[in-house]
Amino acid sequence: MSPRLTEERKEERGQQILDAAKRVFARKGYGAATLKDIIEETGMSRGWIYLYYQTKEEIFEAVLDQMDMDYEQSLEHLKAETSTIWQMIETLFARQQQELEQAEGGLMSAFYEYFLVGWRYPDRREVLTRRYERGIERFAQILQTGVSRGEFVPAMPVQDISRLVASFQEGIVAHTHAVGATKANTALQLKSLLRYLGSLLQRPEEEAL
Repeated sequence: MSPRLTEERKEERGQQILDAAKRVFARKGYGAATLKDIIEETGMSRGWIYLYYQTKEEIFEAVLDQMDMDYEQSLEHLKAETSTIWQMIETLFARQQQELEQAEGGLMSAFYEYFLVGWRYPDRREVLTRRYERGIERFAQILQTGVSRGEFVPAMPVQDISRLVASFQEGIVAHTHAVGATKANTALQLKSLLRYLGSLLQRPEEEAL
């Protein structure tokens, strides 16, 4: 077996572990899932898993990292497919609404369980802080692109707008997972947030109408 093939096989097994972990976390949540569950889901031996990860927490954080990379790629594709940044933002909100209305449990619930229950642990808090800041910066960059293109004349710094939107979104998502999309009226909340965001961005074409 060539070194190149060995490396490819290693990557395949690593992906199999993450795919299995996603299924386990989506099905059982973070707290109830065990490393044994993930090992059984992969169909691999415990020794193989330990070549990649030592703990359930390491696996979960690797899943989050992969989700982040996938999201970054989807943003790049969406930016290329949409004619304006505002259209891109509208599409992101529509996708989020669809995901929340279809979700019951799933990885997002495991995500909230991991951080909201474990915020007292310094390592988890560090991961959450890092992800939070990265998310704020990511959306601020999208908004800044709209400013650079002349689409937006923001009422405040785009970083502040990004933090506001993140806070509102987190509340909407948390309530949706707690009581369901119908009781939380998720569609109305996201629509209202989008309207509020538009007012903060003071879109010139809106003023011209």
